[in-house]
Amino acid sequence: MPSLIRFVVVLGILAGIAYGAMAALVFFVEPQTRPMSVTVPADRLDPQRIIVRQPEPETVDAVEAAEGEDEPADSQ
Repeated sequence: MPSLIRFVVVLGILAGIAYGAMAALVFFVEPQTRPMSVTVPADRLDPQRIIVRQPEPETVDAVEAAEGEDEPADSQ
C-alpha cells in the first residue's frame, strides 16, 4: 500500500508542476500578433451550393422537331 500512495503523490506533484508551468505561460508570455493570409479554394467554401445541372428532359415537341430534321430538304 505505501508504494501506491507514493505513486499517487508523485503523480500529483508532476501534475502540479505541469499546471504551474501552464499558468506561468498564461500570465508571463504575451503573444505576438501579425497579419495572416490563407487562400481557400472556392469548392471548400460552400460545397452544398455547387449544383451540377442535368440536361432537361426532351418534350414531345422537341422530339417531333428532331425527327423532322432527319429528312432531307430536297424531298419535295
